[in-house]
Amino acid sequence: MLMENRPEWAAIDYAILSVGAVSVPLYCSYRPHDMSYVLNDSGAVAVFTSGGKLLTHLLGAVEHCSHLRHIYAFEASDHKLVEPVTSLEAAELDEPSLEKRLSRLHRDTLATLVYTSGTTANPKGVMLTHGNIITNLEAVPSVISLRATEGGDRMLSFLPLAHALERTGTHFLSYSFGLSVAFAERPDTVAKNMTEARPTVMITVPRMLEVVRSRILGQVAQQSSLKQHLFHLYLKLSRKQRLNVLQQMLLPLLDRLVGAKVRQRFGGRLRVLISGGAPLNVEVAGFFEALGLPVIEGYGLSEAAPLLAANPMCDRRPGSVGVAAKGVDINIADDGEILARGANIMPGYWHNRKATKEAIQDGWLLTGDIGRLDKDGYLYITGRKRDIIINSGGENIAPQRIEQLLLIDSQIDQVVVYGDQKPHLVALVVANEEACTAWAREKGLPESGWQQLRDSYILKKHLQTKINNILKPLNGFEQVRRIHLISEPFSIENDLLTPTLKIKRRNVYEQYAEVLAGLYA
Repeated sequence: MLMENRPEWAAIDYAILSVGAVSVPLYCSYRPHDMSYVLNDSGAVAVFTSGGKLLTHLLGAVEHCSHLRHIYAFEASDHKLVEPVTSLEAAELDEPSLEKRLSRLHRDTLATLVYTSGTTANPKGVMLTHGNIITNLEAVPSVISLRATEGGDRMLSFLPLAHALERTGTHFLSYSFGLSVAFAERPDTVAKNMTEARPTVMITVPRMLEVVRSRILGQVAQQSSLKQHLFHLYLKLSRKQRLNVLQQMLLPLLDRLVGAKVRQRFGGRLRVLISGGAPLNVEVAGFFEALGLPVIEGYGLSEAAPLLAANPMCDRRPGSVGVAAKGVDINIADDGEILARGANIMPGYWHNRKATKEAIQDGWLLTGDIGRLDKDGYLYITGRKRDIIINSGGENIAPQRIEQLLLIDSQIDQVVVYGDQKPHLVALVVANEEACTAWAREKGLPESGWQQLRDSYILKKHLQTKINNILKPLNGFEQVRRIHLISEPFSIENDLLTPTLKIKRRNVYEQYAEVLAGLYA
């Protein structure tokens, strides 16, 4: 399935699963050689696509896929392999045959191959059974109560449906629990679509929340001193555990003046944000909580369909990804790696026994993440095992921890820390144009374009000083000694972000190898 998020994606996926076939979602960001790899590895015999550029890229990919027999498209094409989707709709429904196929489906029947978005090498095909997915869905009521009545919960689907988080969290969850779903037109129209669809529940990733927070703070910085004061006072009071009598009277007023206006930009009905895919910074989570937009942070992997742990709505603990989901056991290995087992864990990787044996040992899934459990069973992620930096002094450093601290600052949009086998850490930084321009204006610096300011020594020195102050509480070996401000943000288009907006470290390190080497000169 190669389509943007749309109602037809949902209908086709359920149709494939209902006849006992195996669905293989493809990311719309895939290049032709990525498509060709997945099509060949999976052995797909048919592809459903929308058309346009996706169909063009697909046709370039299938030249090397001899096993592919059909391409069904929503847009017309004169290519010999392409047939209109309507040709299937015209067929008579053979209900006895369908019922027979449905009766053959069991929890251990293979349902889908989910290809990991690939932060390193070629993606692997995660085999998920119907039971893996159902186990995830059975855990939902212990995390959050959903409203299936008329006028109840509505979700807005905007993350790629090819990703296990969006597919289970929005696609399978909504239809299984009777919720309505709206589909964002495009990633860049999500803000507009929120005001139109007015969702009550949204699945998101930390990067999206970081961007939204940064934009809100950047816009506030452009307001009058009075409005800035009111906004920050509102956040301060919202976060306080105890309020005096005057503050108790003031907070509802500030909520109407500040909080309600911000929430209206999310559609005005949003009651919870569900964040997954990567650890969420405590400050970012607290920001949305203070605005009256609760955040449930969870944790999972494609190999777990994907849910492993989540914060219950009734007992959310910032900084933690919650407790083990129903039916899941979580353990911490001697080296700190998080291990998981349960009926949601994949049988293995498609046609890859070696990778399967490496990932699943003695019934436990080796997640590759480093973490700890507190006395109440809440899980805290502290790093990614394969991303750990070992400096020339032998110190182990988790770059994500440092990057999350730096991303709290509104003047820093993106950052990647580097320093394996080096005497100290350095970083590539994408500065926030709006926030940095506002700072320059406040300091009375001469008016100049963004490019000139971004490349200036004064901004680099300013951001280096900020970074030094932010990281001051950390160990000496965790300090970032030098930075380089880069002109182009990390993105899916330049192959430096995965489709779920996680950094492709290897690609970043390779693309900026000369720059990084220069920081040690």
